[in-house]
Amino acid sequence: MVPRPLAHPPARLGAGVIAASTLLVLLLASGAEALDVVVAPYREAAQAGAVGTVTGRVYAESRTPSGPVRPLAAVTVTLLPRSPALLASFEQLKEDARRSAKAFAAAAPAMRRVQESYERELVQAGVPDLAPRIAVTPEGAFRLAEVPAGAWVVVAWQSLPVDVAAAKARGRERNLYQLEARTTGFQAVTIWLREVTVARGETVSVELTDRNEWFRGVIEEKTLDAGH
Repeated sequence: MVPRPLAHPPARLGAGVIAASTLLVLLLASGAEALDVVVAPYREAAQAGAVGTVTGRVYAESRTPSGPVRPLAAVTVTLLPRSPALLASFEQLKEDARRSAKAFAAAAPAMRRVQESYERELVQAGVPDLAPRIAVTPEGAFRLAEVPAGAWVVVAWQSLPVDVAAAKARGRERNLYQLEARTTGFQAVTIWLREVTVARGETVSVELTDRNEWFRGVIEEKTLDAGH
């Protein structure tokens, strides 16, 4: 499913801003040193016991007023210190995904690389504990405890395999964006992105549903043909 158009499209960026944003995406995706987060306050909060909890549910909303919700499976949730560079890169890739079929197909893999690069930078900074990752329970719930007080970003991914032959009847991605001929299948990707602020002794709850996702994309699976 292609991301929904914005009700109020953002103002056009100048060429210099677009170039800077693109460079930032490339730096993060290539694994370059670009950690823009001061980790000391998070460390100090943990040492002082200034911690809270982040909980949530991931589910498909009922299609009837009184029907039950359905937990969503195959979702992983990562909590990351709020990084303006990470958020800017994600937003730029989301915006670029609207421009062409090629950019749409490239967006989700690039977002994954950007996130993994940021997580590596946290490891290199000596704070791997500031990037906790958890899989949701069968009930679609998650809970991250002992979270240092501060600004965080919740990033949740769902990735479901879709066979190309079976996708004809239900894959809007294939109707809107024709995948390449050598694609044998793809992962239907849903990403949720939420900014939260954790305070000492408090619990922050987030509700992630099939109607409030941040981005939907694909990760293509291709054959290794000769010459590729």
